[in-house]
Amino acid sequence: MNYRELNGKSIREGFKEFHRENPQIYKEFEKQALLGIERGRSKISAKLIINWIRWNAVLRSSDQNFKINDAYQAYYARLFILNYPEHEKIFELRKLRNEEDAPYMEVDATGQLSFL
Repeated sequence: MNYRELNGKSIREGFKEFHRENPQIYKEFEKQALLGIERGRSKISAKLIINWIRWNAVLRSSDQNFKINDAYQAYYARLFILNYPEHEKIFELRKLRNEEDAPYMEVDATGQLSFL
């Protein structure tokens, strides 16, 4: 089963809802990403940050099954880059397979970030 079959919505829709209900997760993600940058990292793994939060941060979320669903990692990385465009290269972004016909973030030739 895929995310939509299990949840009745796309991963993007699920992330938007989860983020709205759990802003503390992004705040911790942001904190850890900025700490990595401060310590000189040129690349950071969104998966690593999510797992660090999952295992080390004493945070709760509204999700009954997962503290943070792995499916949301790419969206947290994109949200961070939207908020900190000066760090657009800190995460490696790829086209999201689950959104072949829907928006995904790109950095265009002028350096502008967008969900296309």
